[in-house]
Amino acid sequence: MLYDQINSFLFTIIATSTPTLLASLGGLMTGLSGMFNVGLEGMMLVSAFFSVYTANATGSLILGLAAGVGINMLLGLVMVFIAEKLKADIFVVGIAANLLATGLTTFLGMWLLGLKGTLLFEKAPRLKLLDIPLLGDIPLLNGLLNGHHLIDYLGIVLAIVLYLVVFYTTYGRHLRAVGINPWVANARGISVDKVRYSSYLWCGFLCGLAGASLSLPIGAFMGGPIGMTNGRGWLAMAVVIVGQDNPLRILLVSWAFGAISALADIIQATTNFSPRLMMAFPFIGALLITALYSAGKGWGRSAANNG
Repeated sequence: MLYDQINSFLFTIIATSTPTLLASLGGLMTGLSGMFNVGLEGMMLVSAFFSVYTANATGSLILGLAAGVGINMLLGLVMVFIAEKLKADIFVVGIAANLLATGLTTFLGMWLLGLKGTLLFEKAPRLKLLDIPLLGDIPLLNGLLNGHHLIDYLGIVLAIVLYLVVFYTTYGRHLRAVGINPWVANARGISVDKVRYSSYLWCGFLCGLAGASLSLPIGAFMGGPIGMTNGRGWLAMAVVIVGQDNPLRILLVSWAFGAISALADIIQATTNFSPRLMMAFPFIGALLITALYSAGKGWGRSAANNG
């Protein structure tokens, strides 16, 4: 019984952390370019709608995933264009993207389907759970890594890939140089505009996967002010801060927040605590972790100055 509970807990960590992980990696790429995207929540929401709607209309998971990712990459280009060429504040652009996503998905649900709130797509193919036979006989690893969706595994792989890209490629060095000082980077022959546009393409791609991972497994979309994303985009911003611009740290921090969500599920199932309070548990945990991280940095600076 205890073994099954541990396996369930480990499984939930990966399952719940994937959308936050992917959105955090997207936020990381834009942050490294010096133009952090606060529109992660809106990007995920747009992708969640278009991916499941397209999958339902075409009967193809691949086309559904391509639609969610493609519309997000286009949105990313529009956002950085408005900031770079029209000189709008990138934070204002991100907030506008979040507001636009809520209104747009609600409007499209009413216009295309005549419904608002929860939209069920009965004809949409579902993402299947994958079974890895090699992990079946390995304790704990079987519970942690077996039986997830393809996008769950892709999130882990992309965290490793982006670590190599950021720290071991010319593009990664250019990306970090632009974020540190765009004037110096431009003087060294690095195209600041190209780097920033590419960072938002990365963000669109990753947030597109994040949104699709929410809607494609269940064939449904939940609109409204809270919506399908349920604050995961805002949680991703905390993950980026604590992850310290390192994709592997972001992976670990996302799993830590996933563990908090898994713990909330266990508490909800075994106690009489309010379900609404348990829904807020991950965000309370994020607030505490971020506060402790900031306090730790402050103590570190004080110790260095005193030394």
